[in-house]
Amino acid sequence: MLEDTLVEEDIHPVYVSAALTHTGKVRESNQDGFVDRADAGLWAVADGMGGHMEGDVASRMVCDALAAIAPASKLDGTLDDIQRRASEVNTRLYAAAIRPINPVQSGSTVVVFAVQRTACAILWAGDSRVYRLRHDQLAQMTTDHTWAAQIAPMYGSEEVEELDHSIMRAVGGEQTLVLDVRRDRVRLGDRYLLCSDGLTRELPPDRIAALLGEGTVQDAAQALIDATLAAGARDNVTVVVIEAT
Repeated sequence: MLEDTLVEEDIHPVYVSAALTHTGKVRESNQDGFVDRADAGLWAVADGMGGHMEGDVASRMVCDALAAIAPASKLDGTLDDIQRRASEVNTRLYAAAIRPINPVQSGSTVVVFAVQRTACAILWAGDSRVYRLRHDQLAQMTTDHTWAAQIAPMYGSEEVEELDHSIMRAVGGEQTLVLDVRRDRVRLGDRYLLCSDGLTRELPPDRIAALLGEGTVQDAAQALIDATLAAGARDNVTVVVIEAT
């Protein structure tokens, strides 16, 4: 308790960030979106669901709602606002999907990273991810909401690639949106990466770790996009790189 209190009171990190998105080499349009608000301590990535109509509209609705958030005096207040705004978008998308005339099925993954001083929280639905690089060690901070991720512990790494990676949870997918929440503490020098699955389907974790640690946050973001394109970029790819300085 004493260590946490001292960290929270005495350390005021400055957060710098860079965000990039690319359509990739196969898709005709980019259904990814991002929020990059270092001024508000809020970042997000949304990936419109490729198998659904209007996926780009869904991801844009999610990002627009999150980008409009004004940070609260306490992190819990910001998290409540994130939950509320994401749920409002979910309600609109779900209503459009079930209406009897001209229904429109659309959905989007979302992953949000919010900070206040050294306290941070991650909220997500779907398979867009957050990674943390600390002392050159990469840690995945989210768990994919896919069938494959649910049963992966029972299989080897090669077998997992053959499993069903269909999304089990997304904004617009069900009447009620459930976001998983993970809280953590930031240390000076930490780097965080928010990304869509267009990155993680092309680059293994060790490659992501090496690129995430390169140069400035702008350098790292560009390196991750370039490496994904070199690997084939079969999907849209979006990265947001954040550093606590």
